[in-house]
Amino acid sequence: MRELQKVIGYRFKNEELLKKALTHKSSVRNKNDSNERLEFLGDAVLELIVTEYLIDKYRNTDEGRLSKIRAATVNTEVLSSIATRLEMYRYIFVGKSEQKEGIMYNRSILENTFEALVGAIYSDGGLDDARGFVISQLSDTIDKIVETGMIFDHKTYLQELTQKRFSCLPEYKIIKELGVEHNKTFHCEVFIDGVSYGKGVGKSKKEAEKEAAKKAIERIEKRDV
Repeated sequence: MRELQKVIGYRFKNEELLKKALTHKSSVRNKNDSNERLEFLGDAVLELIVTEYLIDKYRNTDEGRLSKIRAATVNTEVLSSIATRLEMYRYIFVGKSEQKEGIMYNRSILENTFEALVGAIYSDGGLDDARGFVISQLSDTIDKIVETGMIFDHKTYLQELTQKRFSCLPEYKIIKELGVEHNKTFHCEVFIDGVSYGKGVGKSKKEAEKEAAKKAIERIEKRDV
């Protein structure tokens, strides 16, 4: 774990916090001995730090856009890629069968472990140390998102939005398929808590789902105005 501390640029005063941040629930009998509580804490700390960074650096950007930029930054794809770059998969403690399955390479596991690491640094050194680590890892990504206009994946953003607003996940249903086998058009509808929020059409199921998610986001945001 000392090697990992060198990589992340932070030395723990209490190395047990780091060990706990790297402990997946599959490797312990008691769930409280896993990294889940640190992950919960780290998620909140991460969002606060990214929000501070955006408000301070992009002062002329409205809150709606800042919210989208934050969602594009603090998501599975970005956080798991950072965890992979830091080679955190080498240090995650998992159960024997889970190790054989290679779940330490799973994007969701990597994302959760990264969040737990942020929570551990916050618990060990406070907000300033956590801020230093997070900004060192995420500032380039945030600035790139802002500069290129690559705001976010609509499905990812809708999932985060519905979890916060409705305490549930969106459900996608392919309601129609038209055309011959090699040239189909898919029609998708997305439901939130049983209510239809948007429809999408695409040449693949994924494309149709993204379009439906985009329509749902527009409807939710329009309702907030």
